[in-house]
Amino acid sequence: MSTEKVHFKIGLSGHYWDKQPEYSILFNEARVIEKTIISTASDEVFYVEFDQEIEEGPCVLKIRLENKDWHDTIQNEDKTEILKDMLLHIDSVEIDEIQLGHLIFAKSQFIGDDAERPTLDKCLDLGWNGTWQLQFESPFYIWLLENI
Repeated sequence: MSTEKVHFKIGLSGHYWDKQPEYSILFNEARVIEKTIISTASDEVFYVEFDQEIEEGPCVLKIRLENKDWHDTIQNEDKTEILKDMLLHIDSVEIDEIQLGHLIFAKSQFIGDDAERPTLDKCLDLGWNGTWQLQFESPFYIWLLENI
């Protein structure tokens, strides 16, 4: 089976008022790329970069929000408006210096840790604990041409 080495650059930002979001990035289930707490200011974009050797076939990039609880969302008295919240936003995904643009929206889904929450397609704002995932194929350039 053939392999290819690709470079990832992921732009993330956290929106918070009290506690910073903790996130993790995983590749193909087995490899944890990073697990940490956001250290930038609220709404400031930061980048995580890494190289990955991937085998031909299906691949999945996952980004998880790990530490949100019900104290991190503050609503008004009649619970019709969120006043303060904690979110993890996926701003961009670049593979081999190619910005995936709309594909990170169109080809992704978000699966919450709570089984009662729905799976969301086309979601870039992680508002509860769970996993955003982007499935793609290697060779990457073939998949990209088939999906743009």
